Amino acid sequence: MAGITTFLDESKMPNRTQEQKLFDNLMAAVFQNFPKWGREVNETLGALNALAAGGVYAIPYVFDTATADADPGPGKLRLSAATQNSATVMRLDLTASGQDYATLIDTMDGSTSFIKGSIRLVKQGDLSKWMTFDVTARAAPTGYRNLAVACTDSSAASPFVAGDALMLFFQRNGDKGDVGTSGLVPLASATIASSVATIDFLNVFSTLYDKYTIEIQGLLGTMDPSVDGSTTRLQLAYGGQADSSAAGYRGNVSNGLSLGGAFKTSAATLTIEIRNTNTSDIKSVGIRGFSSSTNSDPVFVMSENCHKRTGLCSGFRIVASGTSAAVPFTAGTIRIFGNRNF
Repeated sequence: MAGITTFLDESKMPNRTQEQKLFDNLMAAVFQNFPKWGREVNETLGALNALAAGGVYAIPYVFDTATADADPGPGKLRLSAATQNSATVMRLDLTASGQDYATLIDTMDGSTSFIKGSIRLVKQGDLSKWMTFDVTARAAPTGYRNLAVACTDSSAASPFVAGDALMLFFQRNGDKGDVGTSGLVPLASATIASSVATIDFLNVFSTLYDKYTIEIQGLLGTMDPSVDGSTTRLQLAYGGQADSSAAGYRGNVSNGLSLGGAFKTSAATLTIEIRNTNTSDIKSVGIRGFSSSTNSDPVFVMSENCHKRTGLCSGFRIVASGTSAAVPFTAGTIRIFGNRNF
């Protein structure tokens, strides 16, 4: 830790006994150095907080309310959802307070455990506003990083506002032990508590498993498929990006695999199996359960589908849309299990 060096030389500080020209020059230098002094204070505070927290990493950021997948800008952090505790991606610029944190951020997925570590975001100067996240993966766009996260707790659904000075604390998990030879392994889950446009697990798959089981319970949407033609689709992800193209899917919908309607009054209960995720060959997808193709009547769903695309499958997205707009989901629980390779 370099510590604070700015404003420590008393001979360079202005005072009323100096000649006017010298006083003016020193006063101008003070104002020019305020940003540097602020950065040094933030860095020192982060290092002290890290020491107090038992060695976790600490990086100061400024909160940006935009949600798009783009560089938040120097020193900024953003989340992938306007309702902050429903975000599945945290976007970090590589610099903060004038320092380059790229090397540090790129170690955040270094653990071989599925949950790589945990993040605690706290508003500086107001510790009553905070959020905690599990980190499961990292993607490396140019100039920033995307961390796949799941919120584990928060002081409010959206505790931060634009321009809030935050401190990010990261604690790395230890490496996982040897994997057994049989059985299902729980990998991730989410409960929808507020309106979300997509359900994203874009980086949940790994080479440890080549078959996955997704359990969906009580999934509800907001629009009526008998009125607006709403459909719900499963899209497979490659390199952390959902494939929404028309090419490759073999199912009832060209840009994804059909899961039924928008589930307005009849909630969906489905089991999905995705196979061959670690090969460059066809990915096989089996779907069964009760869905809703009309406003209120549940229907039994059983289908075998596939996605003909090369490359390793990294995860999936569930999305619904009507004739004119996306249909948000309002309730439901999703659980993902890996079938161990042996």
